[in-house]
Amino acid sequence: MHVGIVINPISGRLGHRPDEADRRRTVTQTRADAAGVTATIVMTEGRGHARELARGFVAEGCDGVIAMGGDGTVNEVAQALIGTAIPLGIVPCGSGDGLATGLGLTTDRERSMRIALTAAPVPIDVGYAGERIFLNVAGVGFDGAVAHHFAGRPTRGALGYVGTGTRLVWSYAAPDYEVRWHNGQTEEVRRGRKLLLGFANGPTYGNLAVLAPDASLCDGLLDMVLVSAGGPVRQIWRARRLFWNHRRAAEGIERARVARATVRADVLVGHLDGEPFEVKGSLEIGVRPKALWVRPGKSSL
Repeated sequence: MHVGIVINPISGRLGHRPDEADRRRTVTQTRADAAGVTATIVMTEGRGHARELARGFVAEGCDGVIAMGGDGTVNEVAQALIGTAIPLGIVPCGSGDGLATGLGLTTDRERSMRIALTAAPVPIDVGYAGERIFLNVAGVGFDGAVAHHFAGRPTRGALGYVGTGTRLVWSYAAPDYEVRWHNGQTEEVRRGRKLLLGFANGPTYGNLAVLAPDASLCDGLLDMVLVSAGGPVRQIWRARRLFWNHRRAAEGIERARVARATVRADVLVGHLDGEPFEVKGSLEIGVRPKALWVRPGKSSL
């Protein structure tokens, strides 16, 4: 078996270490050798490079492609594999690793490499927002603004993300949105100021914060979360309920399961798997059922 391994050498809170690239290369090569797998290992050099490297592996006819990095790196690699029978393996080394958590993977690199090489592949859904894709969570509003601020930080990690969000909540002005969605049978619409519009394919936002506890990567639907506008103290209190006491109903938080949705506003500031984007006018959001094969760390998704 021949696999391609795409490594982001600087992702996550350990990415700043001068020897981190060598550490990541060593663990992937060692585990591939132990499994009797021929591995071609490449390092990313910037945004978009992981996608191009993965496309090269697809063109070569590799039996699998492994992404070692955070959710953004995994997203880029997956873009090259969607619609093919080539499975994606993941070795999480990011700031949040939300998709990896939903797949039952851990930051134990050797264990995740064994899974990425040997686990039976399963198909999962892929979300889309316009012409872009997401595997785990798409967000518009406050979390998009946080992603834009967070992208410029030299170091990553849960504390940095929480700190950025806590500072931003005091000055953030929630825009007016129109959100129209379909659940396969009926259409509903909401209008007004919203702090956050989340669309979850997987249950975990990142850093073990659970956005949509009942979201499934294999059900052909997205779990939508709408959070109404409000003052900073109220939003901090809602965040406690939203991420850590998530199954109880809470004022200002609405949940629904959707097959597709349209979001409209003057400007839409958002993120896809933690990577920021900005568009004007409207954005179509939906899901492509079972469009990507992955090697999970648990038998039931």
